[in-house]
Amino acid sequence: MTERAGRAEEAPVSDFDLDDLRLAAEDDACLEELDRQVLSEGPWASLAFLVRTRGDESMAWQGPFLWLHRYQRTAMGWKLVSKFHTTDAAQLERLRRLLGR
Repeated sequence: MTERAGRAEEAPVSDFDLDDLRLAAEDDACLEELDRQVLSEGPWASLAFLVRTRGDESMAWQGPFLWLHRYQRTAMGWKLVSKFHTTDAAQLERLRRLLGR
């Protein structure tokens, strides 16, 4: 299963493991996944992705950013239900400090 333009392409549930999920942008050279954590599993799954992005290959990388995605298991596979993307590195730092308390 891959994710493109904010939508998850579905794969058969029996053939898909959350660890196999890959983020993809229209241009893969503009998105790099740095880390991931499965926050919850089951019929509803939550994943945290640490990514960096850039507008095009000639631009500098920006980030890291935190992307939180929530998926629902369906008969056809995993469906992206909601997402939250931090928009600047300062947001990620504030979240890190908050969660560290």
